[in-house]
Amino acid sequence: MPNRQIFGLVLLGVMVWLGFVVVKPFLTPLVWAAILAYVTGPYHVRIRRVCGNRPSLAATIATLVLMVVLVVPVSFLLIRLQSELADAYRDLSTKYTSQPLVLPKVVTNIPILGPALDEAVTQVWNDPELRKQQVKEWLEPWVRELAGIIGQIGRTFAQLAIMTVTLFFFYRDGDRVLEQIRGGLRKVAGEPADQYFNAVGDTTQAVVFGLIVSALAQGLIAGIGYAFIGVGPPILLGALTAVTALVPFLGTVAVWGPIGLWLLFSDRIGTGFALLAWGTFIVNPTDNILKPLLISNATDVPLVIVLFGVMGGLLAFGLVGLFLGPLILAVLFAIWRQWLAEDGDSSRSSGFGSKQ
Repeated sequence: MPNRQIFGLVLLGVMVWLGFVVVKPFLTPLVWAAILAYVTGPYHVRIRRVCGNRPSLAATIATLVLMVVLVVPVSFLLIRLQSELADAYRDLSTKYTSQPLVLPKVVTNIPILGPALDEAVTQVWNDPELRKQQVKEWLEPWVRELAGIIGQIGRTFAQLAIMTVTLFFFYRDGDRVLEQIRGGLRKVAGEPADQYFNAVGDTTQAVVFGLIVSALAQGLIAGIGYAFIGVGPPILLGALTAVTALVPFLGTVAVWGPIGLWLLFSDRIGTGFALLAWGTFIVNPTDNILKPLLISNATDVPLVIVLFGVMGGLLAFGLVGLFLGPLILAVLFAIWRQWLAEDGDSSRSSGFGSKQ
């Protein structure tokens, strides 16, 4: 390789690294804007046709529509979350320090275990001074977390503003950006780059859309259950349920499970069983139906890849990694299968993760 090419590659690598350092503080809203622009791309194309193929006007309308549909409800939820977090803290800090805990008879009547639990609760929890000290120890970490969450809400509004501005430019200039990426792939991979690009596009849309719709559906259904049954702040609990719905193996049971058990131990037997039944038979099956329908059936990507992607992405990139992780693994899987298909290796391409 000539020295001039080596120098060019080194210079390109240095500039890419410097560019990453510059945009790193804004990486999260940029990624969200790119994901939203790509997923809602077909709707933007329709708007652009109605506007007579005027890119700036179409991008403005598409951005405003998405703000009304997505950003405004999210902003409302963030404001409500801040209020409900404060209310929940006040309830915890006052209610459980002044009220003793009485186990229901269903629990105390259990042979051997019931009397032991009742005695432990009476000696520990129902001692007023000890109860106040215990509640204080439990709440202090949550107070710090609450302050951090409230501060994060303010930063989230700033990120929403950056994401909205970026979304406009992605809508307006996205076609040119994608064509340049396609051209770069052609230089690296040759003619098969177009097939890779199409496979990546289909996979991206299905994975992101499937994860978002499945999580929002579970959060909404769970929130309706919380409000109907009369448990806690429903918007806060519904939002937490939607977030946990993205985490494999843990899932929504991490929210409604402990609440249901607490209701049972608080002698609200009917309410507790109602919430546990709602989560078990209504909320959880929603994920089992929607996620395979929207992801696996649409792209032929095994759900195990999505699950590992979610866990690894969360550890590597934080909250946005819930989408980036499975997207990266799913795209790699799609490129792998496309590469095998080019070589005509039907025996391997019809194996793991492919339709029979």
